[in-house]
Amino acid sequence: MVKRILFAVLIFAAPFCPVSAQDAKVSIDMVGIGAMSCAHWRSTQEHRLEGTVWIYGFWTGLNYVAAASDQTQAKIDMAAIVAEVEKTCALQTSQTLASAVWATYLGTKR
Repeated sequence: MVKRILFAVLIFAAPFCPVSAQDAKVSIDMVGIGAMSCAHWRSTQEHRLEGTVWIYGFWTGLNYVAAASDQTQAKIDMAAIVAEVEKTCALQTSQTLASAVWATYLGTKR
């Protein structure tokens, strides 16, 4: 429960805080392929498919929290989400998929 509250606080504070969760080195118990590196996600077709499903679910969760807290949701074409995450991953393949999605999500809200 505490981790859920911490996550919600990070989401709520993100628009007002210049430091991202990745920069702050926040420890989050990530589930699934989101905890793996971008390099891992991009390594096989199977991992790409698994990651794509994970990305859509995580993105939906971020939008859900934004809506529930009266924040602006990220407005982006569904097909463009994965392409934008791929661009973010290409910049630093060692980052986790979750970090890449988070950075992409924040970038689409600007």
